Amino acid sequence: MKFNDTTGETGLIQACEDYLGFDTTGISGDASLLKRFTRMINTWYRRADSWIWEADINWEFDDTNRTNLPRATSNMVDDQHDYELPSTARKVIKVMIKDINGDWKQLKPIDKTAYDIPLEEYYDTKGVPNYYDLEGDSLFLYPAPSSSNTTLTSGLKLHFSRDIDEFESSDTTTEPGFDNHFHPILSLGASLDYTLGFTPENTNKIRGLKLQLDELKNEIQTFYGKRFQEHKTRIERGDVKSRSIFI
Repeated sequence: MKFNDTTGETGLIQACEDYLGFDTTGISGDASLLKRFTRMINTWYRRADSWIWEADINWEFDDTNRTNLPRATSNMVDDQHDYELPSTARKVIKVMIKDINGDWKQLKPIDKTAYDIPLEEYYDTKGVPNYYDLEGDSLFLYPAPSSSNTTLTSGLKLHFSRDIDEFESSDTTTEPGFDNHFHPILSLGASLDYTLGFTPENTNKIRGLKLQLDELKNEIQTFYGKRFQEHKTRIERGDVKSRSIFI
């Protein structure tokens, strides 16, 4: 579904107008209300994204509106453990470093609570990193890389999941970046939020919107949970916050 289709009247905004019983252009023709619904639709866009991630445990889901893959590279610094994470990263999936021969090596996550001393002291000799740890906005490599054993230039690679590509209130033909069968989730969610905020006494409307949302949530998680059922690759994940030095 397009975001705002005032010609064909099949967009997400038009669906909100239908669910709420608004006149045509009741939302699309009101700049202030359009901005409000854009914010609410983006909120439900993130919820739908989270539901997909919960279900799709074998593959890296990414918003199809993105024009590049959710990967980033960075230079490493000789004898430096700490590296800032990309500003768009939500979950780290894979960390790799390039050795002195130019070959990529995947690192393993490490549990620092299993050590009685700081990891920087335990891995106090620089070399080829074998492990990584995530803390706050940072990625830590253990041991720290050495210029004698690793390729420092563009030698750190990160695979990650990232935030949605948000809608702007001025968007028209842009569509959500997941299967179009489930696009109504965004309109239903925004309509529910609006009803709860402005006509909470309309219990029948609230109940009906919630029922449809619950049905679509189950369907989207079933769909993405089974889509790649034969793929058995294990993916390591960790929750992260974000800042940026990766490119």
